[in-house]
Amino acid sequence: MASGSPLSLAKRNLRTVVKKTLSAISVESLAAQSQTCIETFLSLPEYQSSRRVSVFLSMPAKEIDTSQIVEDGLKSGKQLYVPHIHRHPPSQPTLPDPASASSPPSLMDMLSLHSLADYQSFKPDNWGIPTVPKDSISGRHNCLEHEESGLDLIVMPGVAFDEGFRRLGHGKGYYDYFLARYKQVLSRDGVERKERMPVLVALALKEQLFEDGTVPVDVSDWPMDVIISGDGRLLRR
Repeated sequence: MASGSPLSLAKRNLRTVVKKTLSAISVESLAAQSQTCIETFLSLPEYQSSRRVSVFLSMPAKEIDTSQIVEDGLKSGKQLYVPHIHRHPPSQPTLPDPASASSPPSLMDMLSLHSLADYQSFKPDNWGIPTVPKDSISGRHNCLEHEESGLDLIVMPGVAFDEGFRRLGHGKGYYDYFLARYKQVLSRDGVERKERMPVLVALALKEQLFEDGTVPVDVSDWPMDVIISGDGRLLRR
């Protein structure tokens, strides 16, 4: 998608509007909405029945706090995976499907989380997001490289969502391209695997959820299956 295309400009404008709104949200509102959203999420049958869950690690002050999901998942005996973004290996093939997201300059993989102590050892990056230590990467499972480590559910971040289950990310394309790669793994060698795509659950502050048709998307943007907002709304596709 060209950076100056109408779609690109529409996405950029919506990001600007939402980010300005989020910058004015109080600490109290963020905490209250996070609690409401997480309580709803933890009660989802899809979450309760899941064994392998990917969850984004939240940045402070600008999105739903996911730390309780990490704690509950580990306490419940689930296998948790967290995002790890790294440089695009020169040998990594791009996806042939024209409907898939274009290859970003860096790739996102989902790596296993060992324990609560492991999670608590993560240091924040420049955005304040807890980050997988580089010296621990080789000791973690990558869900795209181990067939037994497929995901049941992915907790999705985003800048904006709408009631038509559209998602606007931060513009890097990490999640859309990861999902395209995940789908390719399921059908590698031309053999369709029995596994299905994970359930995609979006967590949104009420200020991030708009009426149907608000979020601009193209064929490479993956729709959400479930959206939970900080004012208690639960939407299913």
